Amino acid sequence: MLTEKFEDFHIKRGANNMSHDQEVLSGQAEFILPAVRPLYEKPLILHKGKGVWVKDVNGREYLDLFAGILTTSVGHCNPHVVARMTDQLGKLGHTSTLYVTEPQVEASSRLASIAPGKLSQTFFTNSGTEAIESAIQMAFLHTGRSEVIGLRQSYHGRSFMASNLTAVSSWRPLATSFPGIKHVQTPYPYRCPYKQPCDASCAEKFANDIEDVIRTTTNGKPAAFIAESVMGVGGYIVPPPGYLKRAAEIIRSYGGLFISDEVQSGFGRSGTHWFGI
Repeated sequence: MLTEKFEDFHIKRGANNMSHDQEVLSGQAEFILPAVRPLYEKPLILHKGKGVWVKDVNGREYLDLFAGILTTSVGHCNPHVVARMTDQLGKLGHTSTLYVTEPQVEASSRLASIAPGKLSQTFFTNSGTEAIESAIQMAFLHTGRSEVIGLRQSYHGRSFMASNLTAVSSWRPLATSFPGIKHVQTPYPYRCPYKQPCDASCAEKFANDIEDVIRTTTNGKPAAFIAESVMGVGGYIVPPPGYLKRAAEIIRSYGGLFISDEVQSGFGRSGTHWFGI
């Protein structure tokens, strides 16, 4: 039994007169692949959370400004979320998308009722990385093309393709090896090379780089342009007004699709806007 194995782990560590946090860190080193490591030299070992607060294994309380990389948008252990999850798990757990379930249809319907424009259908994924992979594959299939344009300083995930789309060196463990990926200038108002202070007139200049790259470093038939509407890992960069609209116009004029990566900025995290716009 898994429970028995976990208890054995504690008994073994306790025999070495380790503190509880030392036990957990020792277990981390022994059982967790070192490709995934905590950010800190002396990592926090979190045990409980409620709202915006988390507690470590020693009972110390911390204000959580990280929110699980912006995923716990309604707080830790939100009672409404916990109640709905508990209720659903008591009825039916995982079945895969090979079957139709009422909650999935209900969630899609509610999203369609509040989504802007003609957005009315949902494709559910388990993570931001998986969403990006799926969106790129859909663009390839829809257009019959295989070149993608992204932004420098962008972050799109940790899978093979997503890490190649990412343009931050510290998040690129491998040299670019996925074919057909190009990167254009970051629309970065704070460090705008055109004008200070940067304003809406700079949006066109930044967007022109997309067209230049399409004309000079692709076959002229891109499948998609992908952009974070608010760039997270790159430094919380908000493009100048009008940039994303112009970028969408350019890529569509070449027969490609505009993909908005709102994994960090969407669903209320940037106010009432959709896509952080």
